[in-house]
Amino acid sequence: MVFGVIGREGVSSQIYTATLAGLRVLENGGNAFDAAIAVSSVLSIVLPYTGGIGGDGFLLAKTGNNEIIAYNGSGRSSSIFPIDKFILEKPERGPLTITVPGLVDLWDWVWENYGSKDPVEILKYAISLAENGFYVSEQLDKAIRSSYNYLQQYNTWKSTYGAYSLGDIVRLPRYARVLKIISRRGFREFYEGKLAEEIIEKLRNQGVPITYEDFSTHRGEPVNPLKTNYKDYTLFELPPNTQGITTLELLKLIEYLGINTKPYDNIERIMEFFKLAIIAYDDRDKYVADPSHYVFNPYKLLSRDYLVNRIKEFTSGRNNKLTSMDTTFFVTSDRYGNIVGFIQSIFYPFGSGIVVENIPFQNRAIGFTPEKNHPNGPAPRKRPKHTLSILLAENDKETYIIGCAGGDLRPQIHSIVFTNIVDYNMSLAKAIHAPRYIVTKYHGRRIQRAIIEKSLGISPVNENIEIIDALSSSVGNVQAIKAYKEGYYNLAADLRGGGVALAHN
Repeated sequence: MVFGVIGREGVSSQIYTATLAGLRVLENGGNAFDAAIAVSSVLSIVLPYTGGIGGDGFLLAKTGNNEIIAYNGSGRSSSIFPIDKFILEKPERGPLTITVPGLVDLWDWVWENYGSKDPVEILKYAISLAENGFYVSEQLDKAIRSSYNYLQQYNTWKSTYGAYSLGDIVRLPRYARVLKIISRRGFREFYEGKLAEEIIEKLRNQGVPITYEDFSTHRGEPVNPLKTNYKDYTLFELPPNTQGITTLELLKLIEYLGINTKPYDNIERIMEFFKLAIIAYDDRDKYVADPSHYVFNPYKLLSRDYLVNRIKEFTSGRNNKLTSMDTTFFVTSDRYGNIVGFIQSIFYPFGSGIVVENIPFQNRAIGFTPEKNHPNGPAPRKRPKHTLSILLAENDKETYIIGCAGGDLRPQIHSIVFTNIVDYNMSLAKAIHAPRYIVTKYHGRRIQRAIIEKSLGISPVNENIEIIDALSSSVGNVQAIKAYKEGYYNLAADLRGGGVALAHN
């Protein structure tokens, strides 16, 4: 049996140290937004391969005043981004893959608009861990070992993280120094001023084509979340440049076709789910891009006529491999009625491989489609298509926020967990831990690889379906919250990623 936790405020994150930090902020009078910054900063230290201040972040939340708020904290490519070189080389790591990191800007916006505690107090847990040391967890040990062959060529990564293994004590004094500076001088110090100059110089010394102005002019932005319905729930997701539209499209396809009227372990239902996911991903790869460079109406993809025709007439020559990259998502809640979904990432484990001041920098530029005339093609000062997204769903009785580590797989994971709740009457914890089924590779309509957790109890119908171990980390790592109208919360953490949920009254 699996259970969530219930209380009037709480936190669910991927590791206990981050959950504890957020809970302490709440216990000391902070709100869910203060706790979110604390959790985010601790995750940046103890799980540096998943996210951090060298990467991006997004927020989707509901305030105690019943306001849905969203923020796009993703960075842009440099003003001197070498387009031709990038298209020619198609790098997956290294200096050409770095975009301006947006996470600290997100902290700044959250604190300026909703924070109640001093940043020195909020960041003290992360600073202490970075300065005094923390033990290498199983998650971090696995990430170092699996990444070593790819990243040992980057001396700054190798000297910072490459020699550590399970149980070793890691100290990151340069990271601690950066956090101290921004806690005292303000979050914008990361983008403007002497600290920013130091970071940019060290990035440029490692071949990163970036300028001070790229940092100093960076701002994320509040955005209007996309909105649709599923049964009696109103759904919200992050708009482009994220793939949030893909989750909503997949859920509408499921609803229109009615596949979730079949039993949960019905193989025909699961095969139909794979085919609908392929349609949604095909549209994602055609249309999702930085809206300041390419304008389209995402609600087109949610209209009944469009989706019915897509089901009937779907054709594509696209060959696509979907991957689950390292990210971390968490939720916080407080006694004031605020619930916060927060996701951060440096994309691949340890991102680009470039490390400055103990900070791994993201390789998010590989989110660009390496074609000049594509909506998502690379360009200076442009945001790439982003895999990060968050699902919020509510009706008259309850509100859910669901998020995960999952890379390209995220729309499928969000859809599965949500329909587990709504269509199969599972509790929050059961919905998270129920067996998953994910398509990971396809060509046109043809499924080339899909994976199903063996706990579902079904046999593969062809050689392209692989049965994998139950609770496998390869099918994502979910954190979620259910908020009741009566003012208390149910939080749950996925055993697939070692997550911990805690709550109190």
